[in-house]
Amino acid sequence: PMLEVWGHSPNLSRLEQTLYVAAAAGQDAQLLLDLYHLHRGGSKLSSLALIAGSAMPVFHLNDYPDFPLAKNLTDADRVYPGDGSADVPEVLAVMLANGFNGALSLELFNRAYWQQPAREVIDTGLEKMKHQYELALAKTAGKS
Repeated sequence: PMLEVWGHSPNLSRLEQTLYVAAAAGQDAQLLLDLYHLHRGGSKLSSLALIAGSAMPVFHLNDYPDFPLAKNLTDADRVYPGDGSADVPEVLAVMLANGFNGALSLELFNRAYWQQPAREVIDTGLEKMKHQYELALAKTAGKS
């Protein structure tokens, strides 16, 4: 089982709430984090530096626009990594520095993408994820 941050939820909408529950659950607690939900709930992305990569077997990678405001975003506002306002390479670099070697999962509910052929969405998503990951690797290499 993994504990997931849900930015729209009345509880567990922020990273610090989820970390509290994970700490109370014990050392076997695993986190399923999502860039969109971290932003949506108002979590500080810099807090990811507190989390060991081994505690995150999966990370939902996506992005979000500047508008609407975080509290008004819906799942349908998610965009490809790098197409929004998140500093995706920095987020990934922080995770990699803490030993993240889990799976990156593209999670999009954007209705505009539903109108496109599935293969096109898959290929575009994978290409954009790889690009953001390469940028993150370059950042981590520069910090060594």
